[in-house]
Formats: sequence, C-alpha cells, structure tokens
Amino acid sequence: MTTPIFDSAPETSPLRWLLIATLAAIALALSVSMALVTQSQVRKAEAHYAAERTAAASAAPAPSSKAASVTPTAQRATAGGVMNVGYLVNR
Repeated sequence: MTTPIFDSAPETSPLRWLLIATLAAIALALSVSMALVTQSQVRKAEAHYAAERTAAASAAPAPSSKAASVTPTAQRATAGGVMNVGYLVNR
C-alpha cells in the first residue's frame, strides 16, 4: 500500500511562514515605491513640457490667420490632459 505524495508532506513551519510574509512585504514595498517614483517623474515631465510650451508660446511671433484657426484645436486637445510624445528633429 502506497501513500500519496501530498499526504506525507510535512507541515509548513512558523519560520517558513515568517519568511514568506517578509518576502511578500518586501515585494509590496518595492511595488509601491516604483509606483511613487513613476508618478513623480510623470509630474516633473508634465511641468517641464508645460514650461516649455509657455516659453515657446511667448517667444513665438503672432500667428497668421490660417495658423490661428488651427491652434485652438491643438490647445483644446492638450488642455484635456492628453500629451503627445514624439521625437523632435529640429532641436
């Protein structure tokens, strides 16, 4: 008569449970810290791009009538919190 493998497995000791709980707490702390750092970096980038936009808008010459009709649409899109990210060729 043979016994199944799972019936003969020893109980988990309290120290092993403590190790599992400690590792889970460390993983949770790392996840939270990564989320906070990412959120901080996004805020800094938004502030940087907003300052860059205002500096470019104040330094730009008065737009022509055709450009003036296009600009409000772009401003409404960025005012809603949407940020277009891309590569700039003429830096």
